[in-house]
Amino acid sequence: MAHGVNHGIPRWFRAGYRMKNQCDKCGFKSIHAEVFRVFHVDADLDNCRHSNLKTVCANCVSILSKDGIIWRQGDLVADY
Repeated sequence: MAHGVNHGIPRWFRAGYRMKNQCDKCGFKSIHAEVFRVFHVDADLDNCRHSNLKTVCANCVSILSKDGIIWRQGDLVADY
């Protein structure tokens, strides 16, 4: 990504998607956003349609790869 106005802002965030406080895979809820990641269901990081994006908890992140699910983690919000 080029430096500038959007530097450090995930594509999914720029597309208007907001991480939920509940896992779309298992239903786990938390007030701590750090336990969640955004995944692209079709594994295309450029496809930021809301129907292609899922909020997934840290536990399910491990299970996704073990189960052979092709979901791909989106870019992360930079730590400042």
